[in-house]
Amino acid sequence: MAEAEEFGQAETEDSQTITVDGRYVINLAHKLPDFVKCPTYTARDTMSPAAELLALAPNAFLPVRANAPSFLQVNSPHLMKVRSVNDKTGAVWIICDPPVGIPLSESSGWTEAAVIDRVIVPLARVLHTYHEAGLTHRAIRPDNVFDPGGKATVMLGPGLSAPPAFHQPQRFESLGSAICSPAARGNGTIADDVFSLGALAIWLLKGCDPYQNDAPGALIEERIQKGSFAVFAGTLALSPDVAQLLAAMLSDDPTLRPTPRDLLNAAGHKGFVVRRVPTATAAIMLGSVKIRTTRALVWYAVQYRREFTGLFVRGLIERWLSYELGLTQAATKLSMLPKDAALAEDETQASASLFMEIMAIIEPTMPMVWQGVWLWPDALGQMVTTSLSQTGQSAADTATLVLEVLNKGRLEKFAQQSLLPDEAKACRSTQKTAGQLDMVTAVDVIRLPYMLNPFQACLSPQCAAQRFSTPQALLLWLNTAQTTGASGNTSAILDAHMTNFMIIAAVRARLVDYLADLLTTKNTWSLDLLLLARLQRLYAVGPLGGIGRKLLPHLSSELKKWRSRSERTARGERLASLATAGDLGQMYELLNDKQSLKNDQLACLAAQQERARLEEERSELQHMKIDVLPETQREMISLATSVGVICAIGSLCAEIMF
Repeated sequence: MAEAEEFGQAETEDSQTITVDGRYVINLAHKLPDFVKCPTYTARDTMSPAAELLALAPNAFLPVRANAPSFLQVNSPHLMKVRSVNDKTGAVWIICDPPVGIPLSESSGWTEAAVIDRVIVPLARVLHTYHEAGLTHRAIRPDNVFDPGGKATVMLGPGLSAPPAFHQPQRFESLGSAICSPAARGNGTIADDVFSLGALAIWLLKGCDPYQNDAPGALIEERIQKGSFAVFAGTLALSPDVAQLLAAMLSDDPTLRPTPRDLLNAAGHKGFVVRRVPTATAAIMLGSVKIRTTRALVWYAVQYRREFTGLFVRGLIERWLSYELGLTQAATKLSMLPKDAALAEDETQASASLFMEIMAIIEPTMPMVWQGVWLWPDALGQMVTTSLSQTGQSAADTATLVLEVLNKGRLEKFAQQSLLPDEAKACRSTQKTAGQLDMVTAVDVIRLPYMLNPFQACLSPQCAAQRFSTPQALLLWLNTAQTTGASGNTSAILDAHMTNFMIIAAVRARLVDYLADLLTTKNTWSLDLLLLARLQRLYAVGPLGGIGRKLLPHLSSELKKWRSRSERTARGERLASLATAGDLGQMYELLNDKQSLKNDQLACLAAQQERARLEEERSELQHMKIDVLPETQREMISLATSVGVICAIGSLCAEIMF
C-alpha cells in the first residue's frame, strides 16, 4: 500500500483523498466546476484546517506550463496565490487559493477612473513582477480576473494551469498571437500581456459585451487593415489621456507598447506617445486587396502566395518597402535572396523555407509561417500534443510540419530576423532539444512534447485519462491495470507513447546518457520486457508481478531457442516463478542466457553428430555381406530355433501360472 500512496492512488481502497506535499489533502469525491477552464477539486491544508483551497488537475493534452515551478516565486497582493505545483503523486496537481469576488466576465458598469485605478495599475504591478522573474502570464481575460467589489483592486488568476494563451479569446490577444491556433501561441513576451491588459480595459469600458460566441478569426482581417486599437475602441468615447494610454497598450507592434513599469504611472495620467506604424501612401495590390503596411503584406501574402511571388521575383516588393516605407535594410536583405526558389509553385520545402524567410524579413515581429500555418517555435511541442487529441489527419499533418520546421536550420533563419526579445534563445533551445531526440520520421515527433515539458503526461490512449506525469506511476498502473497489451496491438504490452514517455523521462533525469541507451526499434513482448526490466531497475519501483504475469504467456516462443526439452521445461518453470515474483530483470536474463544457449547448441550439435555416426554404422551393416560356412549357418539356425521354442514355452507357463 505504501507504493500506491506514493504515486497518488487512494490512501485506502475506499479513500477518495490524495495528499500533496505532505499537507494538502485533495478530496476526489468533491469535484467543483472547472476553474480557469481546468478540472478542479476541493482541498484543505492540514496545517491550516480552516483554509479552503482549490486543487487543479490539468488535462493530459493541456498540461501545465513547462516552467510552472517558477510561478511559485511570483508573489503579489493582486495575484491569486499558488501554493504548490507537484507531481510526486504521479500526476500534476496545482494547489491554489480560491478567488475573492466574481470574475470580470460577470461584472459591468466600469468607469475610466475605476479601470485605471482598480485594473490597469494593480495588474501592471503583477506583470512587472512577472517581467522581473523572466516570466509571462498569458492568461489575462475576463474570466481569470476577479473583482472583490467596492473600491478594492482586482485580483489576477493563475497563468500556469494550461499552455500559454491556449484559452485566450482572440480579442484579448495581440495580433501576432491571435493569428496562431491556440496551441501554436507559445510563451510570448511581456508585451503580449500588456496588450491583453489593454484589451481587457477596452472591453470593460465598452460595457462588458459577451464574447464567448465570437467566430474564430472574426476580427483578424479588420485588425490587420485598421489596427487593433481602432477596431476594439470603435466609437467608444475616451478621454485623450486614456485614449493614448490604451492606443499604446494595443499597438500591433510589440516593440512600441509600454512596459509594465511604464503603466505604474497610469493613475497619474502620464502622457503616452503613440508611435505610428509606417504606412505607405501608394498601396501595393495582392488580389483585390490594397496593402499599406508590412503587417498587412505578410498576412495577405500567405493568402495570395502566387501573386506575391510574382511581385517578389520582379523586385517590386523590395522597391515598395524601400521607397514607400523607408525599410531599406529589409529591401536589401530581400534583394539578396534567390529568386528561382521562390518561383516553385509545388509547395516544396525549399520554396516554403524561402517564403518563411521572406515573411520574417518583411515583418520581424510576426510569428513564423510554414506552409500557411502561423506558429511560434517554442510552441511546437504543444502543437503536437493538441493534434493527438484530434481526429482525422491532424496528428500526421502536424507531425510532418514540425519535422520540416526543425530541419535544415529553419528555426535559426527565423530567429536571425525576429526583433522580439529572447526569440533567438527560444529557437536555439527548441532546436537543441529536438536534436537530442533522433527524430527521423514523423512518427518520432511524439517524443518532442515529453522532452520540452517535464510535466507532460503520457498521451497513450490507454492511460491519458489517468494524467500520469511520472514513469513510476505508469509502471505501477501497468502492474495493476486490467490490460494485456497496447491498444489495438497484440504483439506488445507498451505502445509508442508509453515507451517514449518513460525513456525520455529517464534521459531528462540523467539516469541514462542518451536516448539510444534505452530506445528499442519497435514494441514486441520480448523487447518490452527488456525495456521494462531496465526501467524497473532505474526507478527502483520494486516487484512488478502484474506486468510479469501479463508478459509470461507471450514469452513461451523465447524458450524454443533451447533444443533440450528438459532445459525448456526447467526454464519455463523458473520463468513462471520469476514472473510471479515480479523480477523482470531476472526474467530477461533467463531468456537471454547466452552461455546456456551456447552449451545447449553444443550439446545439440554433439547429439546430431552421434546420431549421424550411428546412422552411418547402421547403413554399413545393412549392406555388409557376411561369409558363413554351411555347418556354422545350420548351427546358428538350430540355436535360434531352440531359443524361440524355450521363450514360447516360458510365455505359456507364465500365462497358466498368473
